[in-house]
Amino acid sequence: MSNSPSPLGTTSFSDKLAIEIAMAGGIGRIKKAPGTFGSLPGLLVGAGIHASATPFLLLSSAAYHATIVLLLGGVTALAYWSIAQTERVLHVHDDQRIVVDEVAGQAIAVAWMPRIWLAYFVAFLLFRLFDISKPSLIGKIDRDVAGAWGTLGDDLLAGAVAAVIGAALLYFLPEGLV
Repeated sequence: MSNSPSPLGTTSFSDKLAIEIAMAGGIGRIKKAPGTFGSLPGLLVGAGIHASATPFLLLSSAAYHATIVLLLGGVTALAYWSIAQTERVLHVHDDQRIVVDEVAGQAIAVAWMPRIWLAYFVAFLLFRLFDISKPSLIGKIDRDVAGAWGTLGDDLLAGAVAAVIGAALLYFLPEGLV
């Protein structure tokens, strides 16, 4: 990872925009724990996706789930584009300043969760656990996949695993807690 400055004065507007998105508006420039801080906006993105999809429950469960998947697909596409551009411009790969992957992964972890603080707390902790420890396939993606998909893919999978395990944990909690 290189922390050397890029000649951004010679960079196009779309490249500068991609860098700002990839660094989550500057959150990625936080020196200590940028990935953890970068996960926080993902809670809001996931909550926004959940809120946007909820009215579709009136149509059907399938419409609700399809809306979440489509919106998460849009977040993933934006994250991929911004990561690919940033890595190209700054000549880096999986630089700690790039945190939009954490935003996308955390959004996946909470998009289907009920809108209660405990669900978001569990999803946050599980996502960070899997993103940091990188067990099994999550670590393999991180190590072996090149380019923007390598930077993004492990976080997407960590978010999906956190969502499934988080939902299972919440299902088994006593009713008064959820």
